[in-house]
Amino acid sequence: MLVHSDSGSEDASDARAESELLELIFGFRFSQVIYAAARLGIADLLEDGAEPSAQLAAATGTDVHALTRLLHALTHLGVVAEVEPGVFGLASLGRPLRAKAARSVKALTLSSCDDASWRSWGGLLHSVATGQPAFQHIFGMTTFEYLAQRPELSATYHEASARDTSTAFSSEVLARLNCSRFHTVVDVGGGRGALLSGLLRANPALRGILFDMPAGLAGVRATDRCDVVSGDFLENVPEGGDAYILKYILLDWSDAHAAKILTNCRRVMPSNGVLIVIELVLPDELGNSDRYTTTGDLGLLVTTGGRERTRGEFEALLKSTGFELSSIIALSEDHDVMAIEAVPS
Repeated sequence: MLVHSDSGSEDASDARAESELLELIFGFRFSQVIYAAARLGIADLLEDGAEPSAQLAAATGTDVHALTRLLHALTHLGVVAEVEPGVFGLASLGRPLRAKAARSVKALTLSSCDDASWRSWGGLLHSVATGQPAFQHIFGMTTFEYLAQRPELSATYHEASARDTSTAFSSEVLARLNCSRFHTVVDVGGGRGALLSGLLRANPALRGILFDMPAGLAGVRATDRCDVVSGDFLENVPEGGDAYILKYILLDWSDAHAAKILTNCRRVMPSNGVLIVIELVLPDELGNSDRYTTTGDLGLLVTTGGRERTRGEFEALLKSTGFELSSIIALSEDHDVMAIEAVPS
């Protein structure tokens, strides 16, 4: 039997596939164009209105001809608009690149597309071959040791984390954590304290302990309801809480390191204490994940050696460190970030 195929249909399908694949292949160019704009502060300079490229070049200390080429690329991406020849204004996609924007992604862009992250992704094959973070292979130190040596990048990283927390953890989300039942919450690896500040505002009787490395706590001061303690959660965790929160912490670490963090929490927790792990929980069938989740997971592999986990993997990790999973609470309707609660077993 002869099988006939519609070669014209196949050709059209292949052409579409080629076009879509090429857009993915050259996606790195787009992210670097946006990173350059963020680094130069183009969106901030255009916040009050359009400017000629020559004036933007003078303000950024760049070559006017090269900057104009960058601005044309940004125009095609929808970040800026050429309102008249050689004069550029801010377009809709450029508004979140402003530092003062309510939903600013400037700090996230600067930390995610920095040379360190860029080079780490260039070592993806090393990580796939060895299971080890490319970052450490390239730089000879961990991501967090590197950040401690680069205060400017560390500040950008923590600003991006704080903005993400402020955006994602609304009053409605915080209410789902039900922290009114606690006396003192210890925010382990809490950075600048965006989450803990929100919890303290929402629960007037609550006290807090903000705990992180010195670099993460730079510029943070204690208040009458919140103590600030510096240290390394791989070595110890402060006593005194009846709730311990780990927000986006375990994902940065291998199972072995995550177990150390959890064990240190368990060691100082009272018998009636509660552990709250806030993280994305992968579906058991990873085919149900989206591309941002799966590529984000690879980003953890190349930078910190960490990983996203399924419910079963969280449950096993908690059990191995003296906890019993008690509940998983969805914090939002539109994404898979959960509050995983556990109690001492």
